[in-house]
Amino acid sequence: MIDVTKNSARLLGVILAGGSSRRMGGQDKFLLPLAGKSILDHIIERLRPQVDELILNANSEHILTNIKVIPDLYEPVGPMAGLYTALSYAKDNGFEKVVTVASDTPFIPDDFSKRLLEKAQNKIVVAKSNDRIHPVLALWDVSLLGELTEALNDDQRKMMSWISRFEVAEVCWNNSPDPFFNINTAEDLKEAEDLSDYFFK
Repeated sequence: MIDVTKNSARLLGVILAGGSSRRMGGQDKFLLPLAGKSILDHIIERLRPQVDELILNANSEHILTNIKVIPDLYEPVGPMAGLYTALSYAKDNGFEKVVTVASDTPFIPDDFSKRLLEKAQNKIVVAKSNDRIHPVLALWDVSLLGELTEALNDDQRKMMSWISRFEVAEVCWNNSPDPFFNINTAEDLKEAEDLSDYFFK
């Protein structure tokens, strides 16, 4: 659990899987096995101690998990629709900040939320590694919901384009291997298995 004595804002964690297509063997990739557990279970295990509540944004039915599953509230689906769902849930449930991660990044650092919260005075704080910004791996202020709603109603769907209008803070991880390695293909899954000995030791 995060240290609320150092940060008074209640923090919601959201795993974004709402836009995931069925790939690699006919099932959602976040349910695929990695080092003895599903990719999703690894993310839950790593992120849940860092937030006050953790939910999964997913549109798939019959997902067996011990956290709440919230389907997208906006169509068409995609990262911005997932963020809309996350911020809406946060607003309705008394959270001030939301930290989001992708459902295909099993190696989320143990200090992920803590380091993002160090720059919580910004409305948006994004993770960065290997000179690459990860807009889905980020901290968001719930007050962004109105502006996000306007953007979606204007048919904006590109996350990077939308956040470029804000003063975005960046938090860099220069670790090797990259803790934000994401799994998109069968080859990526094999590489993640090789990396699991390092990250899950």
